[in-house]
Amino acid sequence: MEETEGGAAPEETTFSGTPNAEPMQTQEVFEEPEVQYVKRSAVPVVIGAIYSLFQVLGVLVSLAILLGGALLAGFAPEIGEGAAEASILVTVLGVVMLALSSLGVYAGILMIRYQKRGIHIALGLLALGVVMGVITNVAFEMSATDGLVGTVATNGICAVLVAIPLLVSGISEQME
Repeated sequence: MEETEGGAAPEETTFSGTPNAEPMQTQEVFEEPEVQYVKRSAVPVVIGAIYSLFQVLGVLVSLAILLGGALLAGFAPEIGEGAAEASILVTVLGVVMLALSSLGVYAGILMIRYQKRGIHIALGLLALGVVMGVITNVAFEMSATDGLVGTVATNGICAVLVAIPLLVSGISEQME
């Protein structure tokens, strides 16, 4: 600090504090960050396509059952008692199978489009398949557990395969 003339108060001539080591460059402020594109995994497409193909087979089988129900209804008077009721039951079964298989095809298409909703629908249909197996056994007066182990095992394996895109975090993040 220095004294001024005339006995006035001293003035400070230096700045205190630490200087910046490097001034900020203006180029960094205006540069845009690099955009990184990640290639989407093909796993949902493959699983969705396979699932859809199997559901198309279900659609064809259900159409055959509907045709069988119509033929049975046409020959019901010649066959005898109970044929009319059986034809109605077969037709209703064909319609339900057609609706569920069509929903399965839709679920496969959603999987191909990277939408998680397709996987959820497919898993619901697989669970419904187990329940329908038990109901079918009861309807045909069989034990409810007949074939249940095979049905649960088969649908369980299918459920794990369908759920792979949800189980793998890298793929799950790519889906909507």
